[in-house]
Formats: sequence, structure tokens, C-alpha cells
Amino acid sequence: MSGSINEMSPLDSSSRLNHIDSLRGFALFGILMVNMLAFQYGTIGFKFIYPGLTSPDQSAHVFIEWFFQGSFYPVFSILFGFGAVMIWDRAREKQRPFNLMFIRRLLLLMAIGFVHLYFIWDGDILLAYSITGLIFFFFIKRAAKTLLVWALLLAGFMALPGLFPGDDGAVPPGLKEFGASEQEILAEGSYADVLTHRFTSNPYESIDYGPGVAPEEQELIASAMSVINFITITVQTLFLFLLGGFIAKKRWLHRPQQNSGMLLKASVAGVTAGLILKGAMVFTDNASLDYLGYIIGGPILGVGYIALFTLVFVKVGAASIFRGLAYTGQMALTNYLLQSVVMTTIFYGYGFGLFASLGTLAGIMLAVAFFAVQMLLSKWWLGRFRFGPVEWLWRSGTYLRKQPIKK
Repeated sequence: MSGSINEMSPLDSSSRLNHIDSLRGFALFGILMVNMLAFQYGTIGFKFIYPGLTSPDQSAHVFIEWFFQGSFYPVFSILFGFGAVMIWDRAREKQRPFNLMFIRRLLLLMAIGFVHLYFIWDGDILLAYSITGLIFFFFIKRAAKTLLVWALLLAGFMALPGLFPGDDGAVPPGLKEFGASEQEILAEGSYADVLTHRFTSNPYESIDYGPGVAPEEQELIASAMSVINFITITVQTLFLFLLGGFIAKKRWLHRPQQNSGMLLKASVAGVTAGLILKGAMVFTDNASLDYLGYIIGGPILGVGYIALFTLVFVKVGAASIFRGLAYTGQMALTNYLLQSVVMTTIFYGYGFGLFASLGTLAGIMLAVAFFAVQMLLSKWWLGRFRFGPVEWLWRSGTYLRKQPIKK
């Protein structure tokens, strides 16, 4: 019945937390900075480019790896968990149904992620978010303490491999050749060639597992490695969702002015510890430190960034840069997909064909320029419409009803 308190419709946005929108925009910028390496050199190939770069490009590469790599996807992931708990909290307050709506929301995100992963760019995070979100669904209604305990347990589990010594600087035989093959397809192949590569290739199948391994065993090991990689990504993402949900339940970011002391401590500790751990990853060839720097140091630095950004927002949130980030953050899904469409068109062979030709420093400048354009476009769009175009489709499907989009 129209007007019922149980009617399936978007929740009221009048209490929107503007600093969270700005923070989401900031995270999107950091993700673009990191993804520029993969856009330019391939999702596997970029791992092997450093020795062949010029000195300025090597410095730019180190800058991205130290301050951005592995630290902004945690910010985005924490905000995903934070946002999920906020949706549940508002649904509960307004006595609106949550379970089926949230599951539909995740299934639609899964469909968007599948299209993005296979038909636009294979560096997708949306599919992983949707699958992990289905697991996180069972935690949303739990107490803050429960979420924190599970987050710490998963973080400890993820850290375990880094406690064992590994082969310093070792690259699995065959992986570098797979990266070179990937680069050739992306640089010179047609769109059909790229699609075939995405649907049929598995980097673990290219690894040489030893002279005594038969082809059937090779394929079985490669499949097992793919499953392990999927589990690793899921556990890492779930840990971050749980952390975001914990922060939402504690409401530390709902009232940043009242929690400024705690945020200051978190920013100092997170940024300092994160940069130290990631510095060990960047400036040494130790495999264990490399692992711990990415898996643990990256999220710690991400938490530091969240706290520091929030503190700065409290002081100067009215500045135009923060408003621009908020516009971009409100259209995060649209802008994330747009980044992939534009950058693959610029770099891949079926587009402008600039693959591996700009360098990391020029890539940074292109990322900054394009993100500035995205801020302007987002402001223009939201001045006329209530949601971004993909957000509108997502909401309409989530609530099983076409949503009004014009203001």
C-alpha cells in the first residue's frame, strides 16, 4: 500500500554524512592513482616494470607504491562496510524491510561487477565486494564487539603467511612471461582478443611447478591456486567490511568533532605505523616484509588516512576541494566504471593505443587531470539529477521500482 512504513523505497538522505561522501571521493582518487599502473602496463605486467623505467618514473612508481598501493582499496572497503551498517540502521529506525532489499542490492552489484570484470577491465573490485557482502550480511546485525573480534581474527589469519620466510625477490617461473603476453594482447590486440584473454587465461597456469609435474597436475594446481587467491581476497575484504561495520556501530565518524581526540590518535598511529610497514615493503626485497607491508601495512595506513581526512574535513570541510570530492563520492560507482572505460580506451590497442608509452609520472598527471574532470562532471550532473546514472539503475533494481532521477 502506498505510503506504508514497510514500503520498499530508498531511505531518506536528508541525514547524509557529507564528510563520508568526501572521503569516498578521496578513496576513489587513490584507487585511480594505483590503477593507472595496471591500466598502462597490465594487471600482471605492471609488477615487473620497475627496472626498465627512467629515474623520474621510478621515483613516481615508489611514490605510488608507498603512499597509495594497498592503502586506498581498504579505505573504500571500510566505507562499504560502514555504509552497509548505516543502511541497516536506518531501515531499522524507519521500520523498513532490509534483508531481501540488501541481498538484491548485492546481486545487482554482482551483475555489474561481472560485466565490468570481463567486458571492460579485469582489475574489477565490485564482484569481490558483492560476494563478500553476502557473507558480511550475516554480521551486519551483530554487536560492535563481535565485528571487532572477527576483524582481528581474520587480520591475524591473513598475517600468518608473512611470519614464515620466503624466497626474497623470487618470481614464480613463467609468471613474468605471462605478464609479457598479457601486455602484447592489451597493446596490439582487438577487443575480441582481449575478451578471449580474460575468459580463457589463468596466470597460475603459466607458472612452472617443476619438471616432475604432469600437464594434468599442472592444471589442477593452477585451479587450486585460483581458489586460494579467491579465498584470500574474500577474507581480506571481509576483514575490512567488518572493520567498517564496527566503526559505524561505534558512530565515531558520525560525530567527528566529539571524537577528535580519538581520531587524532588513530591518524598519528595509523599513518606512522602504516608508512613504516609499507616502507619495509617498498625499500627491501624481503618477501615476508613485502607480504606484511601490503596485507597489514596497507589497511593500517588506510585507517590512518580515514582519521586524518576526517580531522581535516572538520576544520576546512567547506573548501571547494572537499565539495568536489563529495560530488564524486556520491557518484562513486558511476565514476569508478567511467575510469575503467576511459582509461582502457586511452591505453589499449582497440582504443588510442598508448599502452606502456606514457610512463608512471605522466600517468599520475593524467590521473589527477581526469579526476578533476570527474569532480566537475559530478557537480554538473548532481545539480540536475538526484543520483548518478549507474546509481539510479542500481537503486531502481534494488527497490524493484523506477526511481525518480530528476531534481
